[in-house]
Amino acid sequence: MASTDRQNRLLLAEDWKRIYQSYKNAEFQSYDFDTIRRTMVQYIRTNYPEDFNDYIESSEYLALIDLIAFLGQNVSFRIDLNARENFIDLAERRESVLRLARLISYNVTRNQCANGVMKVIGVSTTENITDSNNLNLSRQTVTWNDSGNNNWYEQFIKVINSGLGENEKFGKPVKKDSIDGIPTAQYRFNSQSADAPVYSFSKIVDGQNLDFEVVSTTFNNGNVIEESPQVGNPFSFLHRDDGKGNSSNNTGFFLQFRQGVLDQGDFSITTPSANQSVSVDSSNINNTDVWLYSLDENGLEAEEWTKVDSTIGNNVIFNSTVKGIKNIYTVLSKTNDSIALKFADGLFGNLPQGNFRVYYRTSANQPIRIVPEDMQNVQVDIDYVSENNQLETLTLTLGLQYTVDNATSSETNENVKTNAPATYYTQNRMVTAEDYNVAPLATNQEIIKVKALNRTASGISRYFDLIDATGKYSNTNLFGNDGAIYKEEIETVDTFDFTTQTDIEAVISNTIEPKLSNKQVRNYYLEKFPKILLTDLNPTWTQTTKDTNSSTGKLQDIASAVDYQVGTYTASQLKYIEPGAMVKFEAPAGKHFMADGTLMSGAADHVGSKTFIWTAVISVFNDGATAPTTGEGPIQFNDVVPSGAIATQILPKFAKQLSSDIKTLIIDQTFAYNNFGLRFDVATRSWQLIDENNLNVFGGFSTGKTGDTTNQQLDSSWILRFTNNGETYTITTRVLRYVFESKKEVRFYYDSVDRNFNIVTGKTLQDKISVLSFNTKPDSVDAFTNDIDFSVATEFRTAQGYIDSSKLELTHFDSDQDGIVDNPDAFNNVVEPTTNATSKYVFQKLIDGQNGTQRYAYVDATDEKIYVRQSSVGAIGDYPDGSIVYIIDTNSFKKVNTITNTSTDETNYVAHLGRDKIKFQYVHTVDGNTRLDPSVTNIIDLYVLTRTYDIDFRQWLTGVTATKPLLPSSDSLFNNFNTALAPIKSISDTLIYHPVKYKILFGSSADEDVQATFKVVKNPDEVTNDADIKSRIIAAINEFFALENWDFGDTFYFSELTAYVMNQLAPDVSTFIIVPNEGTQTFGSLFEVKSEADEIFISGAKVTDIQIIDAITAAQIKSTGTVTTGSGTTSSTLSGTLASSSSATGSTSSSSGGSSGGGSGY
Repeated sequence: MASTDRQNRLLLAEDWKRIYQSYKNAEFQSYDFDTIRRTMVQYIRTNYPEDFNDYIESSEYLALIDLIAFLGQNVSFRIDLNARENFIDLAERRESVLRLARLISYNVTRNQCANGVMKVIGVSTTENITDSNNLNLSRQTVTWNDSGNNNWYEQFIKVINSGLGENEKFGKPVKKDSIDGIPTAQYRFNSQSADAPVYSFSKIVDGQNLDFEVVSTTFNNGNVIEESPQVGNPFSFLHRDDGKGNSSNNTGFFLQFRQGVLDQGDFSITTPSANQSVSVDSSNINNTDVWLYSLDENGLEAEEWTKVDSTIGNNVIFNSTVKGIKNIYTVLSKTNDSIALKFADGLFGNLPQGNFRVYYRTSANQPIRIVPEDMQNVQVDIDYVSENNQLETLTLTLGLQYTVDNATSSETNENVKTNAPATYYTQNRMVTAEDYNVAPLATNQEIIKVKALNRTASGISRYFDLIDATGKYSNTNLFGNDGAIYKEEIETVDTFDFTTQTDIEAVISNTIEPKLSNKQVRNYYLEKFPKILLTDLNPTWTQTTKDTNSSTGKLQDIASAVDYQVGTYTASQLKYIEPGAMVKFEAPAGKHFMADGTLMSGAADHVGSKTFIWTAVISVFNDGATAPTTGEGPIQFNDVVPSGAIATQILPKFAKQLSSDIKTLIIDQTFAYNNFGLRFDVATRSWQLIDENNLNVFGGFSTGKTGDTTNQQLDSSWILRFTNNGETYTITTRVLRYVFESKKEVRFYYDSVDRNFNIVTGKTLQDKISVLSFNTKPDSVDAFTNDIDFSVATEFRTAQGYIDSSKLELTHFDSDQDGIVDNPDAFNNVVEPTTNATSKYVFQKLIDGQNGTQRYAYVDATDEKIYVRQSSVGAIGDYPDGSIVYIIDTNSFKKVNTITNTSTDETNYVAHLGRDKIKFQYVHTVDGNTRLDPSVTNIIDLYVLTRTYDIDFRQWLTGVTATKPLLPSSDSLFNNFNTALAPIKSISDTLIYHPVKYKILFGSSADEDVQATFKVVKNPDEVTNDADIKSRIIAAINEFFALENWDFGDTFYFSELTAYVMNQLAPDVSTFIIVPNEGTQTFGSLFEVKSEADEIFISGAKVTDIQIIDAITAAQIKSTGTVTTGSGTTSSTLSGTLASSSSATGSTSSSSGGSSGGGSGY
């Protein structure tokens, strides 16, 4: 449906005024100028042929006919416009839209003010009071949870109690309840005020000076709300305690704040009438803050009237208020967010009579995001009457603890046209699937897209934990014996352009340095860089002290009993021992390590035994040989290493930052538009620059010529390579990823966006894959003695963007999450790829996937009759007919035909170094706070895209802001929206809120596998400007990816984009193609891209991603095979996706000898 709507909107829809003009030649509808004029002339010719025959254009009579025709067209147009104002789908005037919405009981949502709670972080009073130590607290500020004041809690409560009534001290609340699972109590100050109890202040938010008010705070139906403002009403506040200590942001005293200014107005009604309304003409009155009081003869507020929501089946005539409540009214929205108070008919509610006072708050009418830093040290002075009957002042210092982003602007006409009919359809309740996908849009302007998915669960007592079979909300612990693990070396691509030095510095900070911390880059370092061998020194560890997961000591030469110096104090290989480095210890001959960090005699042939330990250096004191006076050893490791262990290898520390000198060199090289590379120098443990004269861009990675300065372009040890085309820089990064796959037995439902934490340790809960200990060692019949763990890095995505649930991307396990892996040789321990190399391959076959896509899936080499050879197929007779032969040297496959005694290329297979048929365990963990109530029947996953995130994300994507916005949390979505949605959901349903993220396509901000360059051939028959063509293409792409054209989980088809772009730019453009930037991608990889249920597409393409070319050639589209154009044939395999207009002078086709090739033409 979404695809059909998008195509209709983008490719077929026309403005109604254009359709109006399309009937200008129809005789039966004389509405436009030409038809009216022709009809009048025809009428005169028919009825008065003898009286008038002067039809020349200069005739004054024709001038009169022209004036009449012109007037007739205008009158017809205005009548048509006015008629359209009677239909909500066609109305354009705001007043018409509001009126028509009210006809179906839809009251348009006005602006929502920013509101939240601030914590009291300091108190002081003018009253003379003393604590238990007889310290006078008068005019002394007591700070909440003050680590420098042991008596802070007693003093804080003492000051708070000074402002409370005699019978309402702390511990004796006015009322109490549990709000969001946190015990909450309300207290009132013994305050007096001649006005409504609100306290104004202003703060600068996003560069704007905004008005705010601290309000009297209470709660109702599980929500913290503002108490109705009433003159003389004591000011109230809340106390909350979440049980996590006084340092918790949810423990302490709290007050609500609201953005805007509270105003009031008085009016009188002497002659009441049924359904009477009173207008309040102030602009920007927010959607919630309206109160109405009747006044007594002294002008004092006597009774608050009850506000009735104007919703389906609930208004001032028919409503859900208590039967005895008759003083009711409803608030209707008018233009400019003014309001009208509408009263009852005298039967179902009382007619208003007498004097009244209305309170209302006007707010900013715009989305506002308030971070805690914006709202600190807010001071409120509250006058109160002390126990001595003296007027004193209590000063509260308040601070915001959480980001507030619930402010919205008023509902637009377009939203009303969508939401009003939808709300009428849902009848203000959510029962069906369509209800859940429609109703939330009308409850809050902050929700701009929503999608609901249903999970069912039933028949379980609420005293048992509900198990979610998908693992979304429950821990899973799965076992399988069909696992395969392999590694892939790939190159990722990023692009950037610059104008100033600040632009380059931003690229260094936001793109380059984050890459150095990337797990795939770390994997590359661990696999490709050689370890430092210590066999010549044979250093032996002598333990001094040990503790849980740590030990101290020193390294010695056992033969001479000399202590080894390490770090900068030695020129030997031990210079690499420094904090952040890793050391491999092996057990001495005849012994092995045990799990408790001890040595045991005998072979390591039982569970828990091992022959080596990898451990990280935590600290080194002085030269590593001189012990500190604390009694500890000079070297500390993060594992227990027993005395006698022999250090055999060092993995030098890997730097994750660039030095200021290298940053300067990068800036200089970039400004000079030079190509260059970055390499990691093990000797200095720092990043170094390779200039263009020494950079080898053609050879594979090698450290053999690292640091070479002979200007012969020999150094191929780069990890990041920077190339440019005179305008845009391309950053190519060498990375390595480990992939784990289960053929049939286990599917991995992992979401990298969800970060679950252990609230006790404060560490992230890690999903992991364990290669179980009863797997045999590589090339051996003996089993492992320990499980080998890998951490789950992220879900595995295909080139089309689909998550392949049979695979996971892994990285080395880091049990203590200190940034240093436990075992850098884990993959090699499982595979041993250098031993019997021809047997260490995992094979995958291209198969049909979901939604018409294709993916590579693991296959058993025996079942597929796959054989491995080093350099050639050899004798055909050595294989069964139809066998597949993998040639290592050429990384190619051949299919054997014994009948014809030949072999042909086979392109449906790929090979990776790895191991299959692994017995494994998959452990998935979820947040301990995630619990499902089994007493309900349905679990509704509600995916929500918020307006604030949408605005912030688009500003970041276009460079307006430098920081990428964070997704709103599920808790914040619950707090912002559940108040409105919970009353209208089915009682058997539980709503679980999920934030929706954008999936960026094409630009440098997108993931590497969906980055692309658009290449365009202009129509030679048209005179056009390159810059204009590029800007128009970007505008067309942005229009194509407009939010209203896409839903969560949609699939992008390049054919739709090309049709739209070519339609918008015709006849100026002849050909429009897309070429993937990722070097490993082939044709079709971006022809179809899938988004997940919590993703929605957005374009990141910029003008720099558009390239104007003269013709389609192999070089332009990175291709091999055959590309045929009108001017010749070029050998190429098309790696881009092609679209050509019908006005192009040539035709384009492609073939590749069995591999995918070609393009789609327009």
